[in-house]
Amino acid sequence: MDERGTSLSEQVYLGLFEAIVRGELYPGYRMLVLEIANALGISQAPVREAMERLKQEGLLVGKANKGSIVAEIKQEEIEEIYALRELIEWDAVRRSIPQLDEEDFRRLYAIYEDLVRAAREDDLFRFIDLDMAFHDYFFEKSGNRTILHIWRQSAVKLKRFLAVTNKLYFPNLLSIAIGHAPLIEVLKTGDEEEIKRLYVLHMKEVWWRMGHGNRQKE
Repeated sequence: MDERGTSLSEQVYLGLFEAIVRGELYPGYRMLVLEIANALGISQAPVREAMERLKQEGLLVGKANKGSIVAEIKQEEIEEIYALRELIEWDAVRRSIPQLDEEDFRRLYAIYEDLVRAAREDDLFRFIDLDMAFHDYFFEKSGNRTILHIWRQSAVKLKRFLAVTNKLYFPNLLSIAIGHAPLIEVLKTGDEEEIKRLYVLHMKEVWWRMGHGNRQKE
């Protein structure tokens, strides 16, 4: 355990997770338990535990005679996640609307302000964590533990995808950050139709920019 009470296995997991999301460990990169353990100066057990967790999250895949390799980012899988996200996130937001109070709005604005700060500092990975935290708030608030679990499994792959697309298709992170303020404001109206319209547009914006960018190149 470190001073925060984080186990060695958890520390290895977090280090490998960040390296994969950042692209330092690229798709197809072969990862060997013994090599990682030797590099870190630790036993193989915590490394093996961390890598099994990464496999469960779809960030590593086992290959015959190759061990574990970093998974590819498959567009069709991300498209499926976004289609699922549109369904489950709107359900979470809809369930949250009657429960939101001033304290909730203060917390959402606090996340928003941190998001803007991370954007201004060009801190991509903190920005992605905060972006996920903003949307995670509604899954927590909705009280549906099953949907929360599905979302958090999907969010792991979304983080990795966003680490690539945010830089490619947005001129700066601030343009994404400021898009969250209208989402908070529309929640205060209680107008479900307008809330749904803005949230769905927000979720689809990356896809629109990707398609728009591709059309410009043609």
